Amino acid sequence: MEEVNHMMSAAFASYKKPEREKHQHLKEGPAFPEILKKQLKKGDTNVLINYNSYIDSLLYIHRESSAAVDWEQFTEQAEPKLPVRLSLNQDIAEKEHEAYEPTVLDKMLGQSKKKKKDLIKNAEQARRYDDLIYNAALREFRNEHQDWVKGQLIGKGIREGDPVAFQQAIEFFNPLYPLIQLGAKLHFESLNDTMIVHLHLCPEQIIPDYLVSQTASGKLLKTKMPEFKFNEICHHHVSACALRTGREIFALLPVKTVFVNIYSYVPAKAEANEKRVILSVKFTRTELLELDFMTAGAADYLAHFTHNIDFSLVTGFSHAIPLTN
Repeated sequence: MEEVNHMMSAAFASYKKPEREKHQHLKEGPAFPEILKKQLKKGDTNVLINYNSYIDSLLYIHRESSAAVDWEQFTEQAEPKLPVRLSLNQDIAEKEHEAYEPTVLDKMLGQSKKKKKDLIKNAEQARRYDDLIYNAALREFRNEHQDWVKGQLIGKGIREGDPVAFQQAIEFFNPLYPLIQLGAKLHFESLNDTMIVHLHLCPEQIIPDYLVSQTASGKLLKTKMPEFKFNEICHHHVSACALRTGREIFALLPVKTVFVNIYSYVPAKAEANEKRVILSVKFTRTELLELDFMTAGAADYLAHFTHNIDFSLVTGFSHAIPLTN
């Protein structure tokens, strides 16, 4: 996983972040539309593929999700062991030194002392190399052990229903990293068996305002994206972000309900410089996990859940009332 940006032990490797591997261009986040423009100017023949792939990643980000964490199994993982320093390279070099017997030619040319000196030097270099290997293993152990200790405390809190541990688990695993790559900001509230996620998006920064196409002769064209098309992509992307958030929280935490409130600018309003709720969804574990996310667009899945949204292809999003129960 590129995805968490800190070292995790092999014990935690079962918690996958496939999106980081699959959509590498998401790493560029809001800068990617500008990168595509530069590719167009250069006449890069891959730009159409990159453009369509990028749009798909925005529309279908909900189709990926991390593996569910079994917290009981997680807390039973063995404590990382302190590495043992080995002297494999030094041992080999010292054996070569001990086994050296000057040949007749060495004696005739007076090379015996020099060769013995070189073998001693090789043994010293081999010792230093063994030290480097051990020190690297020791650093890795310390990182893994630190994660293990933190993971044990979080796991214990999760199993006891501690809301603070729920927050710590999100910070530790960072399951919504793919959204953060796209410039999203978020914060959480934990209430008993319910999580409330406040997700701040800037669709206008990551959705290109242009279309890329190719003529029959192979010429690449860049044209202005119609407003209704932009709004359509925005609608599905916002819905996909809500679904991805619900899926990731349910995969990570043993909660029954997840409220997702998505905030963005509402340009048509006087308060255009202030983000407002544009979508509020109440996800329940059973219903969300039963869905097949490969059969429809993200916005179509919202019909399965209680949600508030005010959207049209002509005007885009308007302010929506956040759900409270």
